[in-house]
Amino acid sequence: MNAWERERALARTTAVWAAGSIVGGLALAARRDPWWRAFGQQHLGWGAADLGIVGILALTQRRRMGKLANPYAPAVLDRERRQLRTILWINVAADAGYCVLGLTLSRRTEPRAAGAGTAIIMQGAFLLAHDAHHAMAS
Repeated sequence: MNAWERERALARTTAVWAAGSIVGGLALAARRDPWWRAFGQQHLGWGAADLGIVGILALTQRRRMGKLANPYAPAVLDRERRQLRTILWINVAADAGYCVLGLTLSRRTEPRAAGAGTAIIMQGAFLLAHDAHHAMAS
């Protein structure tokens, strides 16, 4: 899989995860229980942010490819692969940070903080596994 295809595969998986996060988040954010409400709100927010990022990255990929004489030239593909891999490893570090933040919040006694923290752990863990998988495959 070349770098352009890898980016599209990342986008597809992220979009599906984001859509599920939004749907689940909407249902849970409507609950009265503050833990579940915060849990749902976090999923809703993360899903919306992920969809926004996927859309922006799809547009920028098309623009970048359109500016190249041959976006499939070996040198271009190699450069794109290296850049994508670097970005993904940076994301892995950020994802681990999200998990630590979520763990810290999830241990709080206040239900809203604990619910939000648990959702952050789930979102961060997905992104960590997703980004690490694609970084190692790049």
